[in-house]
Amino acid sequence: MPSLKQMALWPSSVRLGCAALLAGLSLALAWLTQLDALVARWQAAQAHTATLRAAHGQAQAKAGQLPQLRARQSEVAATLATLEQQLPLQQEMPSLLSDINQAGLARGLQFELFKPAPPVPQAHYVAMPIAIRVRGGYHALGAFMADLAYLPRIVTVHGLAVQANKEGALTLDAVLHAYRLPDAQERQAMDQRKPARAATPPRPARPFVPFVPRDYSASDLPDPFGAARELPATAGAAAPDPRRVREPLESVALSGMAMVGSLRQHGRLDALLQANGRLYRIATGQYLGPDYGLVTAISEQAIQLREVARDAGGAWRERRASLALQVAGAAAREADK
Repeated sequence: MPSLKQMALWPSSVRLGCAALLAGLSLALAWLTQLDALVARWQAAQAHTATLRAAHGQAQAKAGQLPQLRARQSEVAATLATLEQQLPLQQEMPSLLSDINQAGLARGLQFELFKPAPPVPQAHYVAMPIAIRVRGGYHALGAFMADLAYLPRIVTVHGLAVQANKEGALTLDAVLHAYRLPDAQERQAMDQRKPARAATPPRPARPFVPFVPRDYSASDLPDPFGAARELPATAGAAAPDPRRVREPLESVALSGMAMVGSLRQHGRLDALLQANGRLYRIATGQYLGPDYGLVTAISEQAIQLREVARDAGGAWRERRASLALQVAGAAAREADK
């Protein structure tokens, strides 16, 4: 067997074969060393390919929605243009304030306060609060509130309160909000305050339903701040039944009662009546007041009564009366809840 110490004496073919063998072993060792790294790179390339395929699929889906997005963009732009027509520019605000004032004067109201406050920028518009105090009749005040909805610009009513003084005159306090488009400086400030939003898939646009104002239609109803309204009496009324057991509220005059609300249960509407510091639930068929007042009908606005009383000649006469909803009392009850 050839000795390694005499390698120089080996034949050339043997030495070349050994050198080739050593080179092959070295290459195999180097390949095994790099194999793990190559496998890791291959797996990373596979994952990247899957990510690219998913992104490509999402891009294709978005491309398929492009016609819908363009149609929605056109729809939203048309809606926005319609809404912006109801928002004046800053230089048009004096005209809007004048329109509000004229709407009240046209109803015969007297303005005791008309005080615009500093504008309050919102997300896409600027609101101007206007504190008002007007004096006039109940139905004139209601018609004025309805007239505000007919203005070509958007005006909303907040914090409405109606009070009657000792003389019976009504005063309405409220805060009106008039809205306008922001100017260039205000719009720039709004854009800077907007937080960055993550991309979200498009949602179906809600249909735009234009606001339709309504006329004031309660002028025929009783004034809730007025006294109980009596209608003409009729002759030949039957005498009340003396055997009927009198109900608790028959000892209270109608002027000492106030309808403060109504309650519907099981399809029946009952009235909520306040008297002697207590709250009563009244149904049709009960009696109110000292004149045998039979409750004939109840609505959300009033209680209708049929009373029977003696006239100057001693004959029984039938007459109609009503108790209207007291707005101030109803508001107080809601606050207590």
